[in-house]
Amino acid sequence: MKRRISITCDFDLAIGKVNLNEIVYKLKELKDSLVLLILKQILMSYDDLIMDRLTQTQIYPSKMRKGLGRHVRKDDAEERFCRGRKVYRRGHRNRKIKTVFGCLDMEVRRAECLTCGARYSPLLNALQVTPYSRKETNVEHEVTEAVIDTNYRRLIEGRSIDISLGGIHNIVVGSDIDKTFQDRIPAEDLSGIMADGTGVKQHKGSKGELRTIIGISQQGRVVPLGSFVNTSWSEIDNAIRARIKETADHSIPFVYDGEPGLDDFLSGVAEAQRCTWHAPRGLYYALWEDGLKKKESQPPIDKVKQLVGIELPAGDFEILKEEDKEPVRTRYETSKKEVRELISTFYEKGYQKGASYLESLSKRLFTNIELWLSTGIIAPKTTSLLERVFREIGRRLKRIAWGWSDAAVTNLSKMILIKQYAKDKWEQYWKEKLGIKGYFNINIQTVGINLCPTF
Repeated sequence: MKRRISITCDFDLAIGKVNLNEIVYKLKELKDSLVLLILKQILMSYDDLIMDRLTQTQIYPSKMRKGLGRHVRKDDAEERFCRGRKVYRRGHRNRKIKTVFGCLDMEVRRAECLTCGARYSPLLNALQVTPYSRKETNVEHEVTEAVIDTNYRRLIEGRSIDISLGGIHNIVVGSDIDKTFQDRIPAEDLSGIMADGTGVKQHKGSKGELRTIIGISQQGRVVPLGSFVNTSWSEIDNAIRARIKETADHSIPFVYDGEPGLDDFLSGVAEAQRCTWHAPRGLYYALWEDGLKKKESQPPIDKVKQLVGIELPAGDFEILKEEDKEPVRTRYETSKKEVRELISTFYEKGYQKGASYLESLSKRLFTNIELWLSTGIIAPKTTSLLERVFREIGRRLKRIAWGWSDAAVTNLSKMILIKQYAKDKWEQYWKEKLGIKGYFNINIQTVGINLCPTF
């Protein structure tokens, strides 16, 4: 169906006085009310067309009524659909629906089915608007996009959407984002996995723990794997394993900063690699517990920084000559030997905490080098990318607002991750949720000036 909408606007400007800013300002004020009027005219025209086709069945065959008039049988306990597609007109009823442009207030036609006697609105049924719906899904989209960047109260004050604080909270908590984006990811698409946790302020001042896991694609991009609140690492381990398609000939390094509970995370799926930035930092605290001051602990810390700072050569591993790989292998073996010697020195000097820390650390400190020497895969060795992700999440969850429930933190953190780092999937998700299939298009044909007769 093609229709044309006529819009007549009058404007009055002070010649020689008005500036561009004022014109744009007034047009901006007009935008929502104008689009709301256009929407109303489109729906009224569609309502008339639907009713004509359902009442004049002698003119419009069943093929031209396809997709129209679908309704549930009257007094049917099983709520089965009626096969009747012919109706009587039964007046109008007023309907208000919140849209992103404001509240749409219009009268919709009512119809009575000749087959079962049910009364319904053919327009609302055709538009897939449920009987008790008070808003269209674009409102949810607009609120979700806005709440990622600002708090609930500012969202209400700065937008034209008529919604309460509770309404925004219900949209965030009731989102199906937690059940979406659970597609399985092939292990060969990942060059690494990272995990870490951070505290969040929850309801009534209690402290919660947000734990996030990301993958790193072969192109170095973030692949969101999951966000969990107040969930044990063992439960998270099971959830992440379910999302990764394992392959026998591909190893993934799992990089972490030494957080308790992560030493055996994804064992059998990934090879543990301690973050080479956090490792020396953690050694400082271990030696501090042994009674060493910063001046005394700095030399062994610098030594560890030097030992883990092995640089891998650029270029394709397959075409590198053995003599190019040999310096890395030699440096790796020397570094491991010197770490073992440093552990022995710590034990001799009675630095039990430092020796124990370095001994545990050494088992997972050179995983990225071992992986490169055996497979040629260049894996991440620090959690710097994950730290940047947490800064983005923390900005919203810690600085802009607090007092979160578990569901709100979980959903909002996932929204931030997916919108920021999987934009194509985020856009596709909303297209599917809104039902965008290319069934409606609108274009501006001409815009011209007609002289006003009062000039």
